[in-house]
Order: sequence, then C-alpha cells, then structure tokens
Amino acid sequence: MNQIYRTDYGVHAIHNLAHIDVENKYNSIYNPDTALKYVNRYLINCGHNIRVLEVIPVKDTFHVRQCANSRTYLYRVLRAKNNNDHKIPIIEKDYCLHLSICYRSDIFDTERIKRATQLFMGTKDFRTFSGKTISYKPINYVKNLCSLTFEKGSPLMPFDPLSENFEFWEFKCSSRSFVYKQVRRIVTTLIALGTGKITEKDITVMLQVPGHNNFLPILRTVPANGLYLLNVGYDQEYLDKHIIKYKISDDEIVIPLDETEV
Repeated sequence: MNQIYRTDYGVHAIHNLAHIDVENKYNSIYNPDTALKYVNRYLINCGHNIRVLEVIPVKDTFHVRQCANSRTYLYRVLRAKNNNDHKIPIIEKDYCLHLSICYRSDIFDTERIKRATQLFMGTKDFRTFSGKTISYKPINYVKNLCSLTFEKGSPLMPFDPLSENFEFWEFKCSSRSFVYKQVRRIVTTLIALGTGKITEKDITVMLQVPGHNNFLPILRTVPANGLYLLNVGYDQEYLDKHIIKYKISDDEIVIPLDETEV
C-alpha cells in the first residue's frame, strides 16, 4: 500500500511525507540508506523534481496522514510598489499571488490584516471557509487554528533586480488538520479586508453563521499556486512507539532491535 500526505492540485510542498509497504522473500527490512540512494537515483534518471531526504522503517500501525498532529501552510503574496508595475520576476510567476493584478486597489492595510488574524484563532466551525467536496465519510468542520500570522516575506530570487520593485508578504497557518480550501479562503478574506472590500464584521458573521453558502459572493478564492505545505509534525512519543529501531550488521544486514535493546 502506498500512502502519501497529499496536497491539492496546484499547491507546492516544501516538506512532504509518505509511507510505503514493501515486501521481499526474506521478510526483512531494507537498509534505509541503500533504499534512499536507489530511490533518488531512480527519481533523477526519470527527471522528477523531487528528492527523498530520509527513509525510516516504521511499524504497520503508522499512518502518515491520520497520525500527524500538525500541518503548517504558507501563502506568498507580492505587491508592486507602483500599482502599474506588472513586470514580476519570472521565477515568481507560478509561485505566488500577484496582488496588484488580482486586487486592484490603492489600499493595502497590513496592520489591519495582522489584527484580523486573531478573529480566526481558536476552535471554530470553518464550514463557511470550506470548499464543497464529495466525501463518503462525515466531515468535521470544527478545527482548532493553532497559529495564523501575516509578516513581511522575501523573494525566491533576491538578486533579480525586478524583485526590488515589489513587497513580499507571507501568511503562515498551523493546525492539526484543515478542511478543503480553508487556508486559501482565510487568505482571500484577509486580503479583501486589507484592500477595503469587506469589514471585520463581515468576517465575524461568516464565522458565527457557518455554512457553505455564506462565503461572501464578492470574494474570489485566491489561486493554489501561492500555497505551500511547509511542514507535517508528529508527536515524538508517538514516533518513538512506531519507528522500528535497528542496527546494521558487518555484512550490511538490517537487524531489528527489541525494545529491551534500545
């Protein structure tokens, strides 16, 4: 079985995880270092823009998605210092939201956005901020937002002279889990507030009266290309219970250790 902590179409991943069930006729554990070398060699030969950083043997009870206790997302925005400047650095074209094109406004109140992040904090029903999706299981729309920040960012290629013509901003959001499109709709709402299209009261109403049809019609969800999965976190105590401890023999055979040997 092959399971991966996936992202939605168009979303980038700085850090991602997967667990893969592999078998062999000896019912033994593959050497993680050897597996890492050959998997990356295969990815390079196939021209894939992905590299495996670490291979860790885990027990059958580990599940990469269900057992994670935190996810952190980043949304990148650039805004022209001159609203008529649309010559963005080419490296940024598919990796951030160009605010000056999508939100034509002379207003961009960053302090108001920072204050409004607190409206989303804590345990809330985010049904209004969820895109409709088909699911065969009941969806829990109540999520606890652990952190939400809005700070000055940086360009992907700072030595490109075009980068000097733009301000870079970053939304960073953490929670145990998110509903579909939640982060993007929160970002959409905060940008609309900062550009004067909506008020804090509008946000409060959307949170207090949750519903799929209550997301304000004037709000157009920001595109996925500005969103990044930054990190997936696990409780260390949980990992200690599910990671297989091992040692490598002189002939490079992986030998699992009993708990008493650790």
